[in-house]
Amino acid sequence: CAHSEHLPFPARTFDRVLMVDAFHHVGDQAGTARELWRVLEPGGRIVILEPDIRHLAVKLIALFEKATLMRSRFLPSPEIAALFSYAGGKVEIEREGYNVWIVIEKERHNT
Repeated sequence: CAHSEHLPFPARTFDRVLMVDAFHHVGDQAGTARELWRVLEPGGRIVILEPDIRHLAVKLIALFEKATLMRSRFLPSPEIAALFSYAGGKVEIEREGYNVWIVIEKERHNT
């Protein structure tokens, strides 16, 4: 078990990294983004599935999680994507119902 901000893997270990309904539970989202990028090999993809905070139902879930002291931090998908912009990754955002897929591709020449 490890914190997402300090993964116990060498750099460029994985060709795919998947986070499902979890990013809003991470305390240091920027640190996690950097760490996911670090363990991703060139040409790989990070796929993040998150509830879409633009929907009222998701806003109610966020309010409930705050009321129960879960410390969740729901970000709009462009803000999640922006956490990876420093690295020059190609980002695609696709909405599906109450969820949003954020796919970040690491170019083969990036480190």
